[in-house]
Amino acid sequence: MPRPLATPESAVRITGVAYVAPDPGLAAIVEQHWIVAWDHRGIEPVVQEVLPDPCVNLAVEPDGVLIHGVTKGRSAHVLAGAGSVVGTKFTPGGFSGLVEGDVQQLTDRAVPAREVFGPAGAALERSLAEAERTQDLIALITEFLLARRPPPDPGRALVADIVAAMRDAPPGTRVADLAARFAMTQRTLQRLFTRHVGAGPKQVLQRFRHQRAVDLLDAEPPSLARVAADLGYFDQSHFVQDFRVATGRAPSHHLALGT
Repeated sequence: MPRPLATPESAVRITGVAYVAPDPGLAAIVEQHWIVAWDHRGIEPVVQEVLPDPCVNLAVEPDGVLIHGVTKGRSAHVLAGAGSVVGTKFTPGGFSGLVEGDVQQLTDRAVPAREVFGPAGAALERSLAEAERTQDLIALITEFLLARRPPPDPGRALVADIVAAMRDAPPGTRVADLAARFAMTQRTLQRLFTRHVGAGPKQVLQRFRHQRAVDLLDAEPPSLARVAADLGYFDQSHFVQDFRVATGRAPSHHLALGT
């Protein structure tokens, strides 16, 4: 049973997710902790699709402790029976100081913590498996990350500024425009995002645009022509085609699931 596509803005309403602010010592790399619980015992499983932010998440799931890299498309989760997930959402680029190499190595992957952090990750998995309360899980994750908090990095800080600019970018903004704004070549911008974000600057721009499209469609009353114009599309048909490619559904289908 599919549900309406969720974005960071609509997640509370659609999925019931709850948020917990991070420890102040992690504010530069962690945006928030999040908790999702469900009970579908005796009813048909639910497929929840999400159009997430371009960032890494650490998630304590029924299947284990996983590091989820940036996804190129929407992510789908089958919610069956009863369960819960406690996650830590890093800022875009915030995970890069915790691993060697480019964050892009995690893109479109869910990797056990022990494979990312070695013996320390395996120890974290054991500790989290023994925790009984959500607050204990968050405390253990916080302790783990504080012990590995990376030193300030100019590249990571610059990426944070660029991503913030992308979120607020007016319709029609191109990668070339952002490169010029931050006084760098497009190739340098691409390398920065490969290293720190795990997604290219064009992909990040498109992700924010598609999230805004979903959120605008959820507004009342929705108008495809108005949404297309507000997002800078040439016409409504171009918007419909792009939305279908990005989300796997037509705007009309998304609207129907929301009713």
